[in-house]
Amino acid sequence: MALHSFELQKSVFAKLVAASITEYAGDAITGVFDDVPTDTAYPYVVIGDETATNISAKDKYFHEHTLTILIWSQYRGNRDIKEIMEQVYAALNDVSYTVSGASGVNLKHEFQTTLTEGDGITRHGVMRFRAVVSDN
Repeated sequence: MALHSFELQKSVFAKLVAASITEYAGDAITGVFDDVPTDTAYPYVVIGDETATNISAKDKYFHEHTLTILIWSQYRGNRDIKEIMEQVYAALNDVSYTVSGASGVNLKHEFQTTLTEGDGITRHGVMRFRAVVSDN
């Protein structure tokens, strides 16, 4: 019985990197991070906070993970954020996942919002995905 949290993060990271999020009108993202290096240029994607809940059945072990994906841009307006969110959605929602030690992974989009930061320039997109991971 395992939680599979970091293995799930590695799989999500690989999907986002492989997606080459450049198929939109703006500039290509500068990277996918879980810790953003100082002075990183915009736009970029961050694998953010996660929660995990044990939802096991009598003889089968499951965990439900809530993953937060953050998109950051300084494009004036919401075009960059929304177009990048479309690419993230296409890369992560309801696709096949391999997670080491797990026998099944189901990941679905749950929620998203866009925000303007206090500087009036920086845009922040928040996406939440729900993953159910079953143990081998």
